[in-house]
Amino acid sequence: MIGDNNNDILTQVVAGSTTAVFKTTLTQPFEYVKTVSQLRKSISGIKQTVAIQPVKTYFVGCSILNIGAILKTSARFGTFEQICQLMKTNNSKNNSGNNILTGWQIALAGIITGSVESLWIIPFENIKTRMIENSMIINDREFGIANDKKLHTTSNTTPIKGKTFHKIPKTTTIDALNPRYQAYLQYEKNPSVGMFNTIIETYKTRGLSGFVQGSMPTILRQIGNSMVRFTVYTSLKKLLVQPGEQINETIAFISGATSSIAVVSVTQPLDVIKTRMQSKNAWKSYKNSINCCYQMFITEGYMSLWKGSIPRLFKVGLSGGISFGIYQYVENLINLMRREGYLKPLE
Repeated sequence: MIGDNNNDILTQVVAGSTTAVFKTTLTQPFEYVKTVSQLRKSISGIKQTVAIQPVKTYFVGCSILNIGAILKTSARFGTFEQICQLMKTNNSKNNSGNNILTGWQIALAGIITGSVESLWIIPFENIKTRMIENSMIINDREFGIANDKKLHTTSNTTPIKGKTFHKIPKTTTIDALNPRYQAYLQYEKNPSVGMFNTIIETYKTRGLSGFVQGSMPTILRQIGNSMVRFTVYTSLKKLLVQPGEQINETIAFISGATSSIAVVSVTQPLDVIKTRMQSKNAWKSYKNSINCCYQMFITEGYMSLWKGSIPRLFKVGLSGGISFGIYQYVENLINLMRREGYLKPLE
């Protein structure tokens, strides 16, 4: 991608969007297992959940992620290309035509890209997490799995702890005065995995703030994802592809998959904290993301911050390989169609 002068916004958006639905749908079972692993607080609960699910359950949350993925992927490639082109233009002006990006410039482009794409995905990630959590509750009841009490508490006598929705006496319980908590109890008894029902549930139980829970770890994770992914991917391209040579889809796939392994290695704790902060009960369990990290470390051990690493590795690796591979294929196809006269060439 870097170094090809025939890239434009339309090519980037079309190529990026084409990959989004395909890769998100194909990797959704890994996303489901990863999220379940991060929400569960016991290994036995994870094994039971994964072992008994109907096939369709592994695709819960796929609908909302597909919508978010189209926006995220388009923003990812479009933003990264434009930032790189801007830096290359600046290099040319200051260094007598030298338009080769340095390592720190590629990393900076990755940071900016991660910041932009994270703004698109936070609401979709929140809804996806709650859809999967609702499916866990439903399947727990259907198959008789013992619930994790810390995750699925429906008692109507929960005392006030920390910040609440209203300023009320400490001796009064939240559910006695808070309509959101009453809605929370209702949806705990009758959860739904439908996308629109989950959106309504989120609004009724948490308001607009429910769509932006876990923003800090999500942004940090996306920045880390993009910075590591594009730095490793671009470095591999320089190593495997000769200057001026067009990258083929196989090398793009291998480079994308390899960069994804690096992504998981660096950002997994942020992904776990993000999932916990986006859960239905995060408002009762954690004050903020830092408190969430501290509580997990103290009560569950430091390895809890690496829950879901294996399914995420498969998911991110496959997703990265598909994303870069199909993107490169569609980009090459569009460029070929321009050369053959089927599309208007770039001015």
